[in-house]
Amino acid sequence: MPPSAAQPVSTAAPLAQPRPESERAAMLAEAAAGREPTYFVPMPDGMRRLPVVHVPADLPVYRFDNGRLIAELHEHVHAAGGDFDALRRKAQSGETQALLHRLLMAHAGDERGPILQELRRLRQQTEPLLVTAGGEVINGNRRLAAMRSLLAEDAGHFDCYAQVAVAVLPGDCPPADIDFIEAALQMAPETKLGYGWVNRRLKLRRQVEELKLPRDWVMAAYQIDDPAQVDRELGELALAEQFLRDRLHQPDHFAAIADAEALFVALHAQLQDLAPALRAVWQSIGFAMIQARDALIKEIGGSYPFEPAVPRHLPSLALRRFAQEKLHAETETEDEGAAPSGGLLDDLRAFFDGCGPDDTDALRDLTEVMHTIREEQREAEKPAVMLQRVRRARAQMDRLTPERLTAGQRNALRSEVAAIQAQAAYLLGEAPEHRFEQRKTTMVRAVSGYLRRWRETSAGG
Repeated sequence: MPPSAAQPVSTAAPLAQPRPESERAAMLAEAAAGREPTYFVPMPDGMRRLPVVHVPADLPVYRFDNGRLIAELHEHVHAAGGDFDALRRKAQSGETQALLHRLLMAHAGDERGPILQELRRLRQQTEPLLVTAGGEVINGNRRLAAMRSLLAEDAGHFDCYAQVAVAVLPGDCPPADIDFIEAALQMAPETKLGYGWVNRRLKLRRQVEELKLPRDWVMAAYQIDDPAQVDRELGELALAEQFLRDRLHQPDHFAAIADAEALFVALHAQLQDLAPALRAVWQSIGFAMIQARDALIKEIGGSYPFEPAVPRHLPSLALRRFAQEKLHAETETEDEGAAPSGGLLDDLRAFFDGCGPDDTDALRDLTEVMHTIREEQREAEKPAVMLQRVRRARAQMDRLTPERLTAGQRNALRSEVAAIQAQAAYLLGEAPEHRFEQRKTTMVRAVSGYLRRWRETSAGG
């Protein structure tokens, strides 16, 4: 029987005003009284069994602090205006619950975890929701949203969802334990739809910094083996939030960086490995590149500051070269490993802060400078590579004997040895030097838009 037209049902309609918490708690306590605990949930001190009861589908309420929705709720505040904390205070209002339902339904239909399709096909709830003693859903928010929507779509066909099975946590379960349980259940990668990189880190930060959960609890819940990973992920989140705040001037617009996890992870790693004096300007450069990433796909791939610096002195040398060659600024030293002066670093930071998403010429020129430096490094390494190959050839010759060579091979070896001797004499300064002089040429560089802006910035400073 195909689903009929949507027919909202009072006990399951997504927009219905939630029951008061006291009424929900009383109904759950009455239903759970005398029930034998049978459902296992992970707690900080180990697995615990909870009673499972059946309640009307309109009794549970969606969890506002659902780790899967944090970034999207911030995005809602960004688009609609208002205050995130004010929205949280109205978490159990009909309006906010309706908002949570819409967001959860988008996840319920996700192809990577097609809960809506499965519930439509099975017409059976296969796993209980996990709720607090007051009826807030800790695990199973998407399933509840899908069951409610199917019931509202066709009350007769999907009457199996008029009552939902819930496992009830004890009334004295503290908020820290509730967050631990949610993370532990949602981080099971083989069965759950991923949180998304921003949501994961927002949830992680709340647990570590607001709820003060012990680090070992958090690591167990998120299946983290390396203690340093927690700090890395929090640092990546802080960097992303700084980008939204300082670069885009849209603090809650997390949708703008949904596709940029790899870039923020890589930029954070390289900034941590950078001398403090250079960190600010390279962060500005990284932010400018991330903002212009659609236009700089080719340049960003394999480029610093999203890949390790090669050679090691590239971050300081590239800035000086760029200032000299592209901005015609004077620098005070030719030492490749020395950082530019503080004044020049401040100027460069201000310059790259002023590069808009369509102003990519300067960023492309900087990547060209870095490419040239890497090529110079490869050229400088060639003598060492040559010597290594000569040693390898000599070792191979040590394993040969004269009788193993044919007449043709002897002649070829004689020619190669004579050529190597001649080249070696030249390199050792034991033969006349023959060198072709290459004329130096100069090019008249056009004064580009970004060079004019540099001059204006310098004049204004």
